[in-house]
Amino acid sequence: MATPSQECNELIFQEIFQKIHLGIVVLDMQKHAVSYCNQQAAEIFEVIKLSPEFGSLYPIVESSVQELLNDPKRHKVKTIKKHGERFIGYTFDMPGKDKRFISILLQDITDQKRMDSIAEAVVTMNNVGYIFTGIRHEIGNPLNSIKMALTVLQKNIDRYSPDEIEVYFVRVFEEIARIEHLLKSFKNFNMYEKPQTAVMDLSDFIMHNTQLITAYSSVKDTLIGISVDIEPGSEMVKVDRRALQQVTMNVLANAMDAMQNNKESRLLISSRSHGPSILLEITDNGCGIPAASLHDVFKPFYTTKEKGTGLGLALSKKMLAQMNCSIDLSSTEGEGTTVTISIPKARAHEVEEFRLSQD
Repeated sequence: MATPSQECNELIFQEIFQKIHLGIVVLDMQKHAVSYCNQQAAEIFEVIKLSPEFGSLYPIVESSVQELLNDPKRHKVKTIKKHGERFIGYTFDMPGKDKRFISILLQDITDQKRMDSIAEAVVTMNNVGYIFTGIRHEIGNPLNSIKMALTVLQKNIDRYSPDEIEVYFVRVFEEIARIEHLLKSFKNFNMYEKPQTAVMDLSDFIMHNTQLITAYSSVKDTLIGISVDIEPGSEMVKVDRRALQQVTMNVLANAMDAMQNNKESRLLISSRSHGPSILLEITDNGCGIPAASLHDVFKPFYTTKEKGTGLGLALSKKMLAQMNCSIDLSSTEGEGTTVTISIPKARAHEVEEFRLSQD
């Protein structure tokens, strides 16, 4: 039997949950019932014309709930669903280990979505040159990769074996395919609107980029000490390889620019496991970024380079967000910069299917 103190605390929490500006729903998976629904959730359901009953609600959220139930390492699942003209953000959590209860936080983010759309339209209308600058920048990365590969070949064609030459031709054709993919994406003026994510071995991806940078730096007589640190178990990710390549080349290009005046340049590329994600980190010992500028680095058109466009990191952030990835940057002026890219881990059955397909 609850004590007066416990009853008082329960009433306080109920009042807080009723007044909070988030919809809160708790599903009882054993009884197939909604065991709690606060006032804010009820109002959201009324707006989107959805009954706050288990039978009506569960079909809408079933895929997200199953995603949470089927992966014991996942603590939260977030998604956005469109109900008519409204956009509702959902966050699913599973308190306890018995998998009985699922908590759902709901928020009507329609106004936020509309403001984002208006902002995008204003930027596009006021900056006609943005599209053309973006094309030049995004095609520039694979062109730089092709230039690197061909420069290495030109300097070493007489002493490379046919197999070694073939490696560089393969890289050139891969970059040409990236350009074709980019041009196709530009038809809709919205790159990577639907990224084609797939299981990928991050260690192979890192080594591919490391070899390219090493070869290019040797041809340019620029000594860059490159270290690779791949933590065991941090290899298999699910991402669009071409989009990640685009982002990585941009980050590496920025790193080389930052180290161009160094007497001794060092680059560390590493990966490590972090909960449901793998963190890909690229650290340079370049000039770094002033503390006052760090909060601006992901803003479109912000750049500290004399000939920079200010689009690289902004577009990279957008690409990554569309694949449930994220990017962060830390830097100390005069010491260097670390860029951290968070990528979802591939699930066990996806990894198994990938390995079978490679045999």
